[in-house]
Amino acid sequence: MTYAHADILKEAWSLDRKSKVDFLKRDDGLFEFREYAERVHVDGPHEGEPYWIPSTRSGLYSSFAEAEQSAITEIPWLGKLGHR
Repeated sequence: MTYAHADILKEAWSLDRKSKVDFLKRDDGLFEFREYAERVHVDGPHEGEPYWIPSTRSGLYSSFAEAEQSAITEIPWLGKLGHR
């Protein structure tokens, strides 16, 4: 995944690889994170194919450390992985 307004500093994946978090440094110098969850099309021409949907979008933070700590607090599976 790419972002027009930011660079990905770090990606964190759940153990089952069905969820991920992108930690972003925005062009304005602020930081944020976005969580995505994998889903599978259940009908139509793409039936059985996976796709990603956004599930959590953070506010803005003045440092990467603040964004990361907030993500660990807000996203249960991320905290269980011991990310820091």
